[in-house]
Amino acid sequence: MNVYIAGKTVVGLLYPLCRAVQVYDINNNVVINTGQKLIEYTQDLFSAMASLDFVRYRDYIFFNKQRLKYEIDSYANLQFMNSLFKNLGIKSVSFSRGLTQAEIIQFANMLKEDRASFQKNIADRKYEHITVECLKQGEEQDEMFEDGQVAKRTYFKALKVTKNLMQNLWSGRPVDVKSSRRVIFSLVDSISRDEYGILALTTIKNFDEYTFNHSLNVGILSLALGQRIGLDRKNLARLGTAGLMHDIGKVEISRDLINKIQKLDDDEWETLKLHSNYGVREILKTRGLDEISMIAITVAYQHHWNYDGTGYPIRESDEEPTLFSKIVRICDSYDAMTTARGYQPVPYLPHFALRVIWSNQNRLFDPILAKVFTQLLGIYPVGSCLELDTGEVAVVMRQNPSTIDRPSVKIIIDRSKEKIDGRTIDLAAEKGVKIIRPTYPQLYGINPASYFL
Repeated sequence: MNVYIAGKTVVGLLYPLCRAVQVYDINNNVVINTGQKLIEYTQDLFSAMASLDFVRYRDYIFFNKQRLKYEIDSYANLQFMNSLFKNLGIKSVSFSRGLTQAEIIQFANMLKEDRASFQKNIADRKYEHITVECLKQGEEQDEMFEDGQVAKRTYFKALKVTKNLMQNLWSGRPVDVKSSRRVIFSLVDSISRDEYGILALTTIKNFDEYTFNHSLNVGILSLALGQRIGLDRKNLARLGTAGLMHDIGKVEISRDLINKIQKLDDDEWETLKLHSNYGVREILKTRGLDEISMIAITVAYQHHWNYDGTGYPIRESDEEPTLFSKIVRICDSYDAMTTARGYQPVPYLPHFALRVIWSNQNRLFDPILAKVFTQLLGIYPVGSCLELDTGEVAVVMRQNPSTIDRPSVKIIIDRSKEKIDGRTIDLAAEKGVKIIRPTYPQLYGINPASYFL
């Protein structure tokens, strides 16, 4: 019995039942038939599992201790369940053997109540085969903002490996890609545990080490997007490696040109564009060439190919970029736009960079991937600075998957425009606080990355 598939299926059957009781009486045939489908499936599960346990933790839903991932085919179902648990203050729900159709329909009917009514009624009414644990007054899962030491260690270890890899190529020393493979699997594991935690670290932008930070950030963003569209662990490792090495051809280009502050002239621009071709040559130099290396070669060559057939290097009319190249195309553009560089001292606001990607779907970017990427990062990506209607300024700490326009934020500038170590607000829960607009952190002398370190 595949626990992950079982959890996704139960959520997929519970979702239409909850919807049905919002529209029909509980004795209506639509409700009864929908409830029956759910019970029939759970009876099969109970032959292998003593209980079916759903827990909401860090804005994720776990089924029997395994996290259910936000993927295209199950996003709406999981988003609904997460929002439901959050709004009603539910920490966990367990279904045990003997669960009946009448019980599950009555329980689904209670889920349409408001938070206070639900918690009172669930305490008064004891179900024989359903156990619900609710958050206590004032308890709103502080663990969402825990230290995240594991994610940080993984990030900085990956940054060190990336830096060593490229510096060895720069200096002509032999390169073994095995170390990068190991760190990629660590990143895959981090993404699987908590993609929002590791994505927060992509706000780290080191001007002096742009090439290294950028390569790693593109690898992480690509992994998160790949996971969201349902790639398995093996393919995520391939994609992550390709993302990490997409710009490796720049080691053949003068650092003075790469770091030039002034606008590039036509000849310099043509030279810089050759990094896609050089990437093929540099990866071929590495030891231990295998299937993953060949995928990385393809992405290094294609990651500036546009959806409409333009881009560079010039291609034949019938040549199409691979899925991995399309993913890296988006992630590379987003991280480049949101990073300060010599010729771009003030980067794009993350909010605006997403708008650029969205407005260029069907031209530069694959439209489906552009939509999923926006959904992944939210309207206001982690690290964004926002002006609130309270007169305060906040930094986005975490997305809310069920309400991508209402993230969790930390107040960093008070009403007097003084820097503070302020409270954290879940805007999905505190409806009274409104976002006025995104703002530049430079206006307040703020480095958003410092709040994640």
